[in-house]
Amino acid sequence: MKKVLIITYYWPPSGGSGVQRWMYFAKYLPNFDIEPIVLTVRPDYASYKFIDKSFESKTEGIKVFKTKSNEPFNLYSKLIGKSKSDAIPQAFTGESDPNLIQKFSRFVRGNFFIPDARIGWVNYAYHEAVKIIQDEKIDLIITTGPPHSSHLIGLKLRSKYNLKWIADFRDPWTELFYNKLFYRTRFANAKDRKLEERVLNSADKVITIGPTLATILEKKIVKEGKTNSNVEFIYNGYDQEIFKDLVRTQINEKFTICHLGILSDNQPIDGFIDAMKLLIDKNDSLANPIKIQLVGKIAPGILKRIHELDGKIELDLLEYMPHKLAMQQIMNADLLFNSLAEVPNGKYLISGKLIEYIATGNPILCLGSPDGDAAELLEQFPDSKVIDRKNSGEVYTLIQKVYTNWIEKKYPNTQKSLIEKYSRYSSTIKLSKIINGLLN
Repeated sequence: MKKVLIITYYWPPSGGSGVQRWMYFAKYLPNFDIEPIVLTVRPDYASYKFIDKSFESKTEGIKVFKTKSNEPFNLYSKLIGKSKSDAIPQAFTGESDPNLIQKFSRFVRGNFFIPDARIGWVNYAYHEAVKIIQDEKIDLIITTGPPHSSHLIGLKLRSKYNLKWIADFRDPWTELFYNKLFYRTRFANAKDRKLEERVLNSADKVITIGPTLATILEKKIVKEGKTNSNVEFIYNGYDQEIFKDLVRTQINEKFTICHLGILSDNQPIDGFIDAMKLLIDKNDSLANPIKIQLVGKIAPGILKRIHELDGKIELDLLEYMPHKLAMQQIMNADLLFNSLAEVPNGKYLISGKLIEYIATGNPILCLGSPDGDAAELLEQFPDSKVIDRKNSGEVYTLIQKVYTNWIEKKYPNTQKSLIEKYSRYSSTIKLSKIINGLLN
């Protein structure tokens, strides 16, 4: 059995979407005669925004090594008087109007912690990786970011060992949308670009989450002997083990629109709110009532807009919940709502939850780029669409159509085989082929 060392900062008990990609890859790789060995950070040293202990059952039987780390969030949390988890910004939700301390911390983060604030993990992880490679006879190394500082561990290992290396980009590096909030100097930006270039041109294979980001990364590979075929994309998937036993457990008395996960200031929903107001006006005070269910962290500015609908429809605001319970929530919904981040070159965005939405077979309304990767993905599915966030008229038309179908008890019928293409198992098949291609 081939052995691969997966170096990932996010690992259970960390919650959220960042942990799931490699948690599931590691779960299914043994089916393809590949043994995953994981190197991660100790939870008591880590800076996790969310904890989800339900994920730990997914990693049983996987060999995991954990190290210490130096985390600046410890000091930052003391400065602002919050717990460490509350101090960690999530797309800067809740920091749309930063105070002086927050501005200073952003400047320090952007100019002294390059590429990111988890840089303090690199040396600990490198020294542990050296031991693992020697003791476990590792055949291939995989690093995944964010945090992109994880790739620097791969660079250090590459200079020491003649091992194949896959660098996985779950998000862009220098184009990451919140970099603009760090008040970076030209020197800091140049250093960041140089590190990214070194990783891209040193790794044997670069993988990412969709076609547009793959194209962005391809253009940065300039080293002689490297070609654009060094970059491939593997979609994030859904866990078929959860969904095979998951069925709708209720017929809603109120038409239920559900959003799962973060809604930050970078994800404006003005078009959705305006469309909902129009729906209310055109449907006789909603003889058939509507409920909006939000599961996760909502930025104050977004929440203010949502509350404009108070008294006209029911609002159900829920905090973060374990993953399986969250999947049941979206399975029971009548329309699933998503708003992709409003960022430059945002065509690459495909949120992890969007593919979990697809797994339910329910209609999907997504605000974002109508010609981006997510739009291409959703056009295969009935009553599902990515719509420009400013086009409230088109948003209204889709909601009205799904709402009318719900009243008439007409439900979409999505082919199971089409959905199964986006399972975590199917994604791991593609990854296993890439690994075998490098090692054979």
